[in-house]
Amino acid sequence: MRVSLRAVRSGREVTARALVSTGFTSDTPDIALPTALAERLCLWPKLSRDVVAVALETGGGVVEAYVVPQALLVRVVAEDRASREVLANALVNPYIGEVLISDNLAEELGIQILYPRRGVWKFADEERLRGGE
Repeated sequence: MRVSLRAVRSGREVTARALVSTGFTSDTPDIALPTALAERLCLWPKLSRDVVAVALETGGGVVEAYVVPQALLVRVVAEDRASREVLANALVNPYIGEVLISDNLAEELGIQILYPRRGVWKFADEERLRGGE
C-alpha cells in the first residue's frame, strides 16, 4: 500500500510504499522508516533534542533505533480514496529497507489485513479488496 508521510516540523511530504507488520506491536501509532527516507523528511540525522534512542526487539534480535515523537502525519493513499491523517511517532531504523506500519497505526488508519502473504487488505468501512500486487 502507499502512504503519504508529512513531517510536522519541516512540512516535507513523501509518498512511499509501506507494509503493515502484524509483528510490529505498539501502544501508540508508530511507523518505522529507513534512514534515507527519514533524511528526506528532515527527521534525520538526530538534530532534535526530541530524538530518543531505543532498543527494539526484532525478528533479527535487538537493534538500536531512534524515536521522533509525534513527528509525522500519516495517511493511506489508494487510487480512489485516502484514509484520515493520523499523527504518528517515527522510528528511524538503520537496519530496514522499507516503511513498516505498526498494528496500532494500522487500526487508526482503518486498515484491515485480510491475506497477509498476498498483501490483500481493505479499509474498515468498505467491502472492496485492495492490494495483492
